[in-house]
Amino acid sequence: MRDFVTVNQQPYSKNRSGGIIQGLQGRRPRFGLATRIVISVVVFVLTAEFMIYVPLIAHYRDNWLRNRLSAAYTATLVLEAAPRAMVSPQLSRELLDSVGARIIVLKAHGTRRILAATTLPPAVDEIYDLRHWSFLQSLASAWRTYFAADNRVITVLGAAPMGGDGIEVTMDEGPAKEALHSSAARALMVSLTISALVSALAVIILHVVVLGPMRRLTTNITEFGADPENASRIIVPSGTTHEIGRAEEALATMQDTLVRELTQKKHLAALGLAVAKINHDLRNMLAAAQLLSDRLGNVTDPLAQRLAPKLVATLDRAIRFCQTTLTYGRATDEAPRPRFVDLHNVVAEAAESVCPSCGSRVAIVNNVNVGFVLWADSEQLFRVLMNLMRNGVEALDRAGPARGRSAQIMIAADFAGDDVIIEVADTGPGVPPSVRAQLFTPFSSSSRPGGSGLGLAIAADLVRAHGGSIELAPVDDDADENTGATFRITLPQRRRPAVAA
Repeated sequence: MRDFVTVNQQPYSKNRSGGIIQGLQGRRPRFGLATRIVISVVVFVLTAEFMIYVPLIAHYRDNWLRNRLSAAYTATLVLEAAPRAMVSPQLSRELLDSVGARIIVLKAHGTRRILAATTLPPAVDEIYDLRHWSFLQSLASAWRTYFAADNRVITVLGAAPMGGDGIEVTMDEGPAKEALHSSAARALMVSLTISALVSALAVIILHVVVLGPMRRLTTNITEFGADPENASRIIVPSGTTHEIGRAEEALATMQDTLVRELTQKKHLAALGLAVAKINHDLRNMLAAAQLLSDRLGNVTDPLAQRLAPKLVATLDRAIRFCQTTLTYGRATDEAPRPRFVDLHNVVAEAAESVCPSCGSRVAIVNNVNVGFVLWADSEQLFRVLMNLMRNGVEALDRAGPARGRSAQIMIAADFAGDDVIIEVADTGPGVPPSVRAQLFTPFSSSSRPGGSGLGLAIAADLVRAHGGSIELAPVDDDADENTGATFRITLPQRRRPAVAA
């Protein structure tokens, strides 16, 4: 009997996907990536400029004060070179005006002498000794000057000419503050101009290198999400070797896989609906066949008497399959109800169901000892063995046995610790290497015409439900390729039963 399956896979909902995409489209960020980059670049540039700007202003102020000291130094040379009392008040005021000072004092040999003076201030607000000056003092004094009042008076000390101890210049801080503000404004304008140019260049480069490709990615993701079954919306990689290029290749691979998966699930859903209808009608047909088979019990023919119970059992089993809607995708198989069963009898029954009249073509050899008892669900174990035997018979009918061997399927079993190992081996052409990786995957392992690729998948599910495992025994590298296939089933046991002699 052919394997019929129904897949309970809901097709991908375009409306649902579209709603998600529309929801994502509706939540636009307040600032786009380009705007954020511009703001970040401006902030970073201004921060860097500020770190340079403040020391630059402090350095400008120090230079301005040193220029005043240089002018005072020259005035001191003039005043010292003139004979006593020969400097007129007019020349003294002009010298002080050129320096921008109120008083010039020369310190020499422990004494202080006023060389020139105008109106004396009531007090001096701050004294700066440029002979012993540090960077932090320069920054602090520049900050105080920038935000100071306009009527402050300061005294600046510097090196003196002609071997003196020092020179003191007392002046109004207003001109220094005005020059500092002017220099700060120019530096600020230069900083803002640099920030604007750097930001514009950065945005252009980022748009070409990053934003453009990223926008292409996001646009494709949005369009593909609106119709994920449309293969024409799969992104075409640009071929670049940077990170975004690799992201495009990964996205294209993912989208291609998703399209194929959705297409397959759509087909499986349609198949499930068709099989559900077939299952309904097939159950009615089998019920009618069961009524007719019951009448075979009244026939006196010995062959009919021998085959009638087997036919009735087979029909009962088929009706139960239909009644419980044994379809792969719906996973409606009942949980195993294990008990102690005679494996030899189960193998014999499965062999008769698979090949009742093919003894001349394929021999099914039951190598399981009579009375070999194990803990399993007899019905599900029957289905597992029947699927494996049917695959072997069809392989031998299609390709024939390996050279020098007869067409046989051999079933053997033995205990291995707390497990039972069941092996189903055939002398057919074996399993191609290209199929082994997905041997137990539905709809992917069948290589024969008309095959559904479900027999091994169903067998694997039933074995796993018992807590066991099924695998294709590895092929010896030195052996011939056409050495047949051996499936090994491992079933955990409740306890090790005694093997009948």
